[in-house]
Amino acid sequence: MEVHHHPHVEKKGFKEYFLEFLMIFLAVTMGFFAENIREHSVNNEKEMNYMKGIVQDLEKDTAGISGALVMQDLIIKKMDSALNIPVPNLRSIPTQDTFFHHFFFAYSWISIFKRNDVTFAQLKNAGGFSVIRNKTVINSISELNSFYESPLQENEDIYNDLWKRLDEFAMQLIKLPAPPTSGDDPLYYAYPHNAEVFTRYDAPLIEQLYSFIQFEKSSIEVIIDNEKHYREQAARLIELIKREYVLTDK
Repeated sequence: MEVHHHPHVEKKGFKEYFLEFLMIFLAVTMGFFAENIREHSVNNEKEMNYMKGIVQDLEKDTAGISGALVMQDLIIKKMDSALNIPVPNLRSIPTQDTFFHHFFFAYSWISIFKRNDVTFAQLKNAGGFSVIRNKTVINSISELNSFYESPLQENEDIYNDLWKRLDEFAMQLIKLPAPPTSGDDPLYYAYPHNAEVFTRYDAPLIEQLYSFIQFEKSSIEVIIDNEKHYREQAARLIELIKREYVLTDK
């Protein structure tokens, strides 16, 4: 009968177990750090892209506000010219002509600033705010957004409502052409000069028309103040982001 001898298995010492544990621990730890470094790098890239996008949007905003302010200033001047015509004088056809060609700007044009919010929408919808580490920048973005939503946007809604109500009321008194669909107003030039435009001479209603014009003018003046504040705040935020993220104008 053969006798089978079990092979002798040498037991590992504590040091060997410890070394194996240490190697596994180091491997896991290095993997963890490598993943963190990769994630940190990806987030840094995202953060820089978001900041560049915010700056580009804000630069478009400041330019857009400047354009809106020019148009709003023109509308206000035309409103003032219309309001300076005494109501009794409107029985004169030449005076009606003068009134109409000032009032036309308030009736047919509306100038409202709309921000460029592409990057902000991405930040909001994709959870992009989590990758922005600069709390001062986050707070400034949030403050600017809050100001845009209220009061700026709310006052623009009021202005838009007043503009519609003014048009509806004016139609009771004046033969109004259809509003133009572009910045070039052929109707303004094509509408006959020295023609009777008022369909009725009701002094109280005309005074009320003047009140509507004044209300809309006051609304535009409030919006102008809001837009200037937004533009200043946006300019400060642009400078802050460029400074904090070392962005250049190139």
